[in-house]
Amino acid sequence: MALQQLDLFGNIIEQAPVKKKPAKQVVKAHKSKPTEEPEAVAPPAHNIIKAKGKRGRKSNKEMYLSADLINIPDDTILDQKLYYSISEVAVWFNVNTSQIRFWEKEFDILKPRKNKKGDRLFKKEDIKNLQLIYYLLRNKKYSIEGAKEYLQANAKKVSLHQDLANMLNTLRSFLLELKANLES
Repeated sequence: MALQQLDLFGNIIEQAPVKKKPAKQVVKAHKSKPTEEPEAVAPPAHNIIKAKGKRGRKSNKEMYLSADLINIPDDTILDQKLYYSISEVAVWFNVNTSQIRFWEKEFDILKPRKNKKGDRLFKKEDIKNLQLIYYLLRNKKYSIEGAKEYLQANAKKVSLHQDLANMLNTLRSFLLELKANLES
């Protein structure tokens, strides 16, 4: 028995016939012969990681991979200017300017000159000291306190190791460039 709709006075209201939608057919896929392509399922939102807009501290793996990405110019290029701004130095070391200001506050060997406005101006010696701090913290994986103690105990030894590491890195980049030229 079909249900009928009544108006306020009990009269039957005629309705247009309702078309029923066909029921969805469930297709069972056989292992031997798939009949339909499976639909692509989006991963859950909590598993999606934004690499570009990632906030917070870098993982150890990311820090290790970025430790070799410093682009400090040679001494001949550094001698062309007397002072370098903190933004230029931050780009060379691939860190934020706040990171350099923090290292300046923590390490006594890092003493950049400040102008009347308060901008930090780095000399060649300051850049070398910053490179030494960067080497201890990022490449050698020292903590801040450990790097301070190591610098006090082994100041000459650290600079020698750093110079050797820089020479080996330049030799490595030269050899990789030579290899790339020979392959092409």
